[in-house]
Amino acid sequence: MRLVQFFSNPLFWVRLAVLLVSCLVAFQAGAVDLNSASATQLQQIKGIGPKMAQRILEERERGGPYVSFQDLSDRVKGIGAKRLQGLIDAGLQLTPATNALPVDKNTKKAPKT
Repeated sequence: MRLVQFFSNPLFWVRLAVLLVSCLVAFQAGAVDLNSASATQLQQIKGIGPKMAQRILEERERGGPYVSFQDLSDRVKGIGAKRLQGLIDAGLQLTPATNALPVDKNTKKAPKT
């Protein structure tokens, strides 16, 4: 009888629905890696729209993989300390590229091999 009362309680179903939705959102809101993400993937991060995603990709293509979040901030116009922290909080991650060449501090480009 107690079990029937438990499942017939509307509050139980509301809590269950909230729990399921929370799990789905957490599952879908995966981290996005700065050095491998496409424009579409970057735009999943709150604070990155189409133009910002394009600037990030163009700079990654021009200057090679980002070596740190500070490197991202230094190389991409419009990403200051406050915005950078917001992007990190929203799930932007940085996995160092295993084949990344060191960036020349003067030219901000990877050396040619």
